Order: sequence, then C-alpha cells, then structure tokens
Amino acid sequence: MARHAKETPRFSESALFKKTWKIVLIVIVVSSLLLNVFTYVVPVVKYYGDSMSPLLADGQILLVNRMGDVQCGDVIAFYYNNKVIVRRVVAVGNDQVNIDVFGTVSVNGSVLDEPYITNKTLGQCNLTFPYSVPANAYFVLGDNRETAMDSRLEEIGTVTEDRLLGKVVFSLNPFGKI
Repeated sequence: MARHAKETPRFSESALFKKTWKIVLIVIVVSSLLLNVFTYVVPVVKYYGDSMSPLLADGQILLVNRMGDVQCGDVIAFYYNNKVIVRRVVAVGNDQVNIDVFGTVSVNGSVLDEPYITNKTLGQCNLTFPYSVPANAYFVLGDNRETAMDSRLEEIGTVTEDRLLGKVVFSLNPFGKI
C-alpha cells in the first residue's frame, strides 16, 4: 500500500470545538475589558454645539480621562441636566474670579492670558463679580464666550466632583490631542 504524498491532517470535531471555544472566550474577555475601560476609566463622549469653538467642532468625538488631575486651563466634561457639557476650567476652589464688562477674566487679581478665545465678551451672565469659587469646585467658561452657557449662569454654576465626568484628553475625529 502506497502512502499518499499529500495527506491532510484531520481535526476531530472535539479539537475543532475546543479551538473555537477558546477563540470565543478570548473575544468575550477582551471585549469585556475594553467595555470596562471605556466606561469607567476613559469614557467616550460626543461634543455638540459651538461653545468651545474654535478648539472643538460640533459632532467631535472625545476621550475623557476620569483619573486625570484637573487644573486651570484644562478642558473638562461634566453633567448638567442629564447632558454632558464640555468647557474650560478657569478657576478652582477658593479662587476669586472677576469678569469685567469687556469680558476680561481675572483670577485672584491676575488677568488670564487666553489665546484660545477669539472674542472677549461678558456674554450670558447673571452672577455678581467678583465671585468666590466654592472649595472643591471648578469655575468653567466656554471658549466661544458669546454663545457659551457656563459658570457665569447660576443655573449651571460651578462644577463639583459629583458632576465631573473627567478631563478631555484626546479627540478621535479629527484624530489628535486636545
């Protein structure tokens, strides 16, 4: 009896089932890990509006770091009326904020250098200045001060830890760092 030169290895149904089960298990574990990371550590949010123009555009997809340390100048995402809002932190707890009639922002007596805004204006405002930021809170402003609804309105107010989603760190479209 001559052996065939080209014998193909045959897998038993049991071996094929085991390989398929391992692949399915790996896919489930990896998917679960990614879902947890993008839910609890680095959530993905979609930005709407023009309040952060020209930095952000309507429909932009952003990654938010929940673990990041928030400082003045950072762009953060927070909750307001079951919506996610994105604004820039200009002052933190115990800071004194003043905005004059021309839209010039001062924090603790020093005028902020704000190269990211194109038009200074007081905008929508019903606060009395100077304003003392409560401890453990953030005073936020939109970069497009004419249209932005932010901490200048008592309805939105300062952002406390319980409303903070995190620090915006990356844009997925267009791809790049914030």
